[in-house]
Amino acid sequence: MHFSALTLLAFACGNVVATPTPRSATLPLPARTIFQLNNNTDPNSWFENIALRRNGDLLVTMLQPYASVYSIHQPLSGSPRSSIISIANATGLTGIVETSPDVFTVLAGNYSALATPVPQTMAVWEIDLRGLKPTTRLVTKMPEAGLLNGAAAIPTSSSPAILVTDNGINRVWRVDVKTGKYETAAEVPEMKSVPNATLPLGVNGLKIRNGYMYFSNSNLASIYRLAIDKNGIAVQGAKAELVAKYDTDNIDDFAIDEKGNFWAATNFNNTVAVAKPGSTGFVVAGKSTELTVAGDTALAFGGRTATDKNIVYVTTGGALARPVNGTITEPAKVVAIDRTGFA
Repeated sequence: MHFSALTLLAFACGNVVATPTPRSATLPLPARTIFQLNNNTDPNSWFENIALRRNGDLLVTMLQPYASVYSIHQPLSGSPRSSIISIANATGLTGIVETSPDVFTVLAGNYSALATPVPQTMAVWEIDLRGLKPTTRLVTKMPEAGLLNGAAAIPTSSSPAILVTDNGINRVWRVDVKTGKYETAAEVPEMKSVPNATLPLGVNGLKIRNGYMYFSNSNLASIYRLAIDKNGIAVQGAKAELVAKYDTDNIDDFAIDEKGNFWAATNFNNTVAVAKPGSTGFVVAGKSTELTVAGDTALAFGGRTATDKNIVYVTTGGALARPVNGTITEPAKVVAIDRTGFA
């Protein structure tokens, strides 16, 4: 595939507005691999999502070959330690989100191939890290679900609850983490996949901010927002609004920084790209022919400790880059991007 720099479309009075975004940091931003699996033992590994603990440790979900959460201790130390938390009765994990201090919810399922779940195997699990050893609990099975992917905690819900994207059936679910009850939160045309796409994936990443759910559509390489109520359910009559349109064939998960910029993992394009409403988007790390963030799947901002406040953590699903000297592959890894000075 050949991709150009991403372009953001902002709609004002029915017209597209595109203006350069000022930036003071030199691009590409500094990026370094801080954790990587072994090529001999895990050549086809895939990290899918990432969350940060209060102490700055990382929790990284594995989609293949095992249903594991890698807990990466002191990730910026130069010699981070890792431990594994396994989820029972599953072969792959996707989204992960913190629902209360040091308690995380993770999405699980069985897969016959990459992004090909076995029907009626999707489930939601809880990981509790408050004790001496991690404990896991099945929150609920979701046999009606297609492919659970992204997750976000609902900050205004009276009971611990999350929103979950389902890019198997183009929907967002609401799941009560305490009771296990779930219901449809939103289902709009902008969540649908493209039928003739090589990999038909619609709604994917998900974030909640200021009364809106923000979701990415992988096939449309776009980010939308939809108004929600305090329980995370779409407001009646609300329409999805396009907030970012990337000039690539695909995007995966994304993150929103404190200034409202959208940082997107472009996956097969092997780059991290940033856009702000009303501005032109641009690549800040990686190239289509480089392994820097090749196959990137998700991003998370540091800031839970003083040492990582300017760090953007990036997970990759292994890599397949095509430089001029042939084809290079590598196992899944975590990359730290330093955004110091980025405007």
